[in-house]
Amino acid sequence: MTIRQNKAFGSTLLVAGTQIGAGMLALPLATGGAGFFYTTLLFTVCFLFMLLSLFYLLEANLMTEKTGANLITMVRQRLGSGGEFVSWVSFLLLLYAVAAAYLSGGGSLIADVLSNAWKTQIPPNWGVFLFLGVFGLIVAFGTKVVDKINRLCMFGLVGSFVLLLVFVTPHVDLDHFQGGTPTYLAVAVPVVILSFTSHIILPSLRAYLNSDVKKLKSALFWGSLIPLVFYLVWDFLIIGMLPLEGKYGLEVIGSAPHPVAHLAEALNQSLHLPWIAIVVGLFSFFALVTSFFGVALSLYDFLADGFKIKRTPGGKMVLLTLMFLPPLLFALFYPSGFIIALGYAGVFVAILYGVLPALMVWHGRYLEKKKGTFRVFGGKALLILMIVGSGAIIFFQIAATRGWLPSLTSN
Repeated sequence: MTIRQNKAFGSTLLVAGTQIGAGMLALPLATGGAGFFYTTLLFTVCFLFMLLSLFYLLEANLMTEKTGANLITMVRQRLGSGGEFVSWVSFLLLLYAVAAAYLSGGGSLIADVLSNAWKTQIPPNWGVFLFLGVFGLIVAFGTKVVDKINRLCMFGLVGSFVLLLVFVTPHVDLDHFQGGTPTYLAVAVPVVILSFTSHIILPSLRAYLNSDVKKLKSALFWGSLIPLVFYLVWDFLIIGMLPLEGKYGLEVIGSAPHPVAHLAEALNQSLHLPWIAIVVGLFSFFALVTSFFGVALSLYDFLADGFKIKRTPGGKMVLLTLMFLPPLLFALFYPSGFIIALGYAGVFVAILYGVLPALMVWHGRYLEKKKGTFRVFGGKALLILMIVGSGAIIFFQIAATRGWLPSLTSN
């Protein structure tokens, strides 16, 4: 079977693509002040934590006989109406927040590219509509079509990433890696956690891979490892090229109304190589698109399952309206909420993919005595650790919102 036809390979890319998105672009802005060494430790811990939660979600999903059952169905069966209500609210807030961040980031990039190409100022809101009109409608054609287009975007992502690695590394200033304040890490935890999140697409992948546990485990592991490598190299490049302070420093970029576009502009000014700025823009664009596909596909399936909407032409129009109207309004009227939306999304991730999967697995294993086709190692102790860790993520976001934690933008 060729790579082009291999669903397991495509599923791995969907997992990786869902993770590598707007969160990746925000990582240097959130972690730059901590220094590269401490950031590497944080990335590794978050990778392991979120991989474990992915496997817990897989175990919980396989306890449900219905292939393709979404989170609502799973929680309803294991945790009842109370858990169902929590998952409904958290899931919609998560996907709407992330979709809004992607629309805002993708729109600002498109507007910036068009402005440079046409030598005139294009409003960012025009870019938002263009991004949504092109990539939002693709989701209505289903997972198979999204998979094929996502593969092209992933190859574009990898290609632009390799170009950056080869040609930008000589411009890295090693002095930028000196020092670092680890206390900056706490405020970055929710954003980093979100950057390792692909759980939203797991129910769709189970149906796509016909519940093949071996292929699912492989897709989840390799699809999560790829982003870890990307994030470490991306942070190395950005921290190495841009100073912490100054007009084009990480502090200013992190507090800018359109930080993604401002990041590309700062790199252009730092390198004085216009074609490198184009590569940075392409890399950022592909990162947004691949993750947007995973989020949009999951939201599409979630709303169709939750509201029992049939996928007729009329039903698809209803689904697309429910999917994109709330995040579109957010992106249009609150574009500076890019980093904030990602931070709050980290809280919803902790609830949905930390607390709830652990509780579902606990209920299925120890109360219902279910014997599923897959079981995560570790027993009750690891389940408790997952719940405690999820609570810590929620605390970090609350503390960051309250201003209890030091951050680049608060100094």
